[in-house]
Amino acid sequence: MTLLVADIGGTRARFALYDQGHALIFREFPTAEFDGASAATVVARALEVMGIRDVAAICFAVAGPVIDGRASMTNVNLSFDELEISNELGLPVAVINDLVALGHALNADPERAVETIGGPGAIRSDETRAIVCAGTGLGMAILPSRANGRGVVPSEGGHARVATIDAYERELVDAAEQELDVRAITWEHFLSGPGLVNLYRAVAALWGTKPELLGPNEISELGISISDPVCHRTLETFCAFLGTACGSLALTAHAFGGVYVGGTVVAAVAPMLEDSSFRRRFVDIGIQAEVLQFVPTVLFAEDSLGLRGAAKYAMRVFSSVESPDVDSSL
Repeated sequence: MTLLVADIGGTRARFALYDQGHALIFREFPTAEFDGASAATVVARALEVMGIRDVAAICFAVAGPVIDGRASMTNVNLSFDELEISNELGLPVAVINDLVALGHALNADPERAVETIGGPGAIRSDETRAIVCAGTGLGMAILPSRANGRGVVPSEGGHARVATIDAYERELVDAAEQELDVRAITWEHFLSGPGLVNLYRAVAALWGTKPELLGPNEISELGISISDPVCHRTLETFCAFLGTACGSLALTAHAFGGVYVGGTVVAAVAPMLEDSSFRRRFVDIGIQAEVLQFVPTVLFAEDSLGLRGAAKYAMRVFSSVESPDVDSSL
């Protein structure tokens, strides 16, 4: 069975051709290249560049909530509707959340490319687990235990309000609310690429320092090297907030099998995670600290996990589909 699968985030749109479960062709585009385009146009462009005509089905893994097969992306002007795309292309189409795709990949291979971040060690894959992925946005998902069906439950927990633990963090939230002119600061406002910039500016405001025009990569590099104290403090605060967000999700989902943590922003700050307050803040949630100290936290390498998960999902859903031609006029 030949599948076109896509992992479309706020920054990168990645496509792969899978045949009988094996990846044959891979292409990547800036997501901004498709801003405002129809889903059919996105497919046509990918097929043209990849030199493909014949696929049996398509699966989009999309950064944003998916409801009844429809998704509007959070950080770019793109929307996807399974029925509309299927009718236009004459192909079976699935639209799933990008963290759901990651979950299917991690269900298939729970120990792939993971590194322990403090804690008791390996993921316990028979128990409920959770995923937190910080990139252009902040994605979350829940992986129920084997006894509960081994599926993937999407979550929009990245858009929940930030939970602060002291006056410093409350002042950061106040500063960010004024800077961004919003009524509520959510986890994504701090724990994402743009969020790292928001956090940096809030820290600078509290320090009485004029912020530089820095992007997330620059903040990460300057913070890790300790060549800029505001950037270093920003990364320390990022790791602390990340620990609180992950611990809260673990409690909410009863994800005592472990929490997978990853994404491009987490990868950039990874050198600090082990020695930061991440793990302490993960555990230190009131009377549940004794429970959380036994919950593993691991860093996963994202690379092509989303594409592999989308392919695994599509192969299961579309396993009985014959392989028609894609209209070459698209």
